[in-house]
Parts: sequence; structure tokens; C-alpha cells
Amino acid sequence: MEYNYDKAFSRNIGILSQSDQDKLRTASIAIAGMGGVGGLLAERLVRMGVEKLKIADPGTFELSNFNRQLYSSISNSGKNKAEVLFSNIMDINPGARINWSKTGIRTEKDASSFVKDCDIVVDEMDMGMFKESITLQRAARGKGIYYMFTVAYGFGALIAVFDPRGMTLEEYNGLSSNVDITNPENLKVPFEKLMPIIPAYATEVDLETLKKMHNGETQGSAISIGAGLASLLATNEIANLILKKRKIVAAPEYIYVDLMDQGYTVRSV
Repeated sequence: MEYNYDKAFSRNIGILSQSDQDKLRTASIAIAGMGGVGGLLAERLVRMGVEKLKIADPGTFELSNFNRQLYSSISNSGKNKAEVLFSNIMDINPGARINWSKTGIRTEKDASSFVKDCDIVVDEMDMGMFKESITLQRAARGKGIYYMFTVAYGFGALIAVFDPRGMTLEEYNGLSSNVDITNPENLKVPFEKLMPIIPAYATEVDLETLKKMHNGETQGSAISIGAGLASLLATNEIANLILKKRKIVAAPEYIYVDLMDQGYTVRSV
């Protein structure tokens, strides 16, 4: 099949204008982490018509990823997540310009290189990687770039967007803006800061597991609904930052949706 960008994304037009589509096509988005949310986000952005992505993840697919992570499968087990995502994205849009890396955000140099020439940075690294997240947000802020992160839990998801001129990630987490992140003792973020809303269906066991995940003691629980919803929220907020369809909801404000707890309205005809 011969590939044609305008034909591939022609069904977007009507909901989006041609000018909107052109803006999406030329936007450059960086996503750190290709797990349950990051991989789905990269795929959704490509299907929106975004052609410039930076993706990074040092991890490989394993059996415990199968319940929620895009392209996790028997044939991809043991393969690097960013490399697999790159291969599949290029099969959706051969004209896409994807910069992929097996290197995570470990140092200031990594973060600075990752955000270079990007318009928006998305943090989808594992919960509890506060040092890496702060390093990435500081790099984005230094370049005048919007940064966002999502939290997927159960049937719900939370997204927080950070204006480079507004609240810092440290302040959002109740830390000092000049905190020394090389000392792990300085990065004890209260659980309530990361998960300010607890869904009604969460049990005490669920919360204990989530707190352990928050502290980096376990991988915790996750299902495909929350991961998918988080990726859609991130895609939507990225589109809004680019297209300016409505007011930007930026930290300290956040968006939270739970499809089992409060996510829908029942109406009658």
C-alpha cells in the first residue's frame, strides 16, 4: 500500500481543521517511559497525526506487562519497549520522525538531551522515580517547555500539567523548589500528594499496595482501563496545548476521571 499522510488522517478533518492537523503534524513530543500509559500515548499521538516523537525506556517486555501494555506479547518478550514501539509506530506512519532510546532519564545531561527541540514533555516513568521526574521537569522548565505526568489507578486516572512559568513539580509534591535530589531522604513525597483522590471501590488492601508502589517497594496493581484512560487524558491535554481548544488546566489544578466511581452520566431519552 502506498502511504499518503493526508489520506491517512482525512477522517480527522471535520472534528479538526486542516490548520489544526498541520499543527499536530509539526509538533514535537517527548515521552519518557513506554509502559502501560506511555506506549498507548505514543500510539494515540501518531494516530492523531503527530509525526515527531522522542521516546525512551530502558525496560523490556515481560509477562506481567501483558494485562495492559501495548505490543506486550509472547513474540515481544525480552525486547526493549522503546524499540518495539518505534517499529510499530513506523508501520502506522512511515513518514514519522521518531527518535527512540534505550537510555532512561538518569542524569541532568540525559534530561537536557531528551527535552531538546521538543514542544511538550510527558513523564510516564514508574511511580516512585521522584529524582528522575524532578530532573526531567527541571530540564523542561529550563527550556520553557510544558511538562505533564499521569497516574493510572484501577478504573481511573489523574493528569497534572505544569506551565514552565508556574508551579514546580517539587512544590506540587510538597518539597522545596531547590531541594537536593541526590539525597533520597529529601524525596519522601507524601502519598496524598500523588493520589489526592481515592475511589470509593478501593479497599484497605488496595491502598496498602498502592502506598508500597508509591514508595518503590513493589510494582503494585494496574489494569488496562486505568492505563488506557491515562493515555487518553495525556493525548487530550497535549492536543489542547497545541491547538488551544480550551483553557489549560495547570498545576496546582489537575484533572481526575474514574469511570467506575464517577466517570459517567445517566440520562433518559
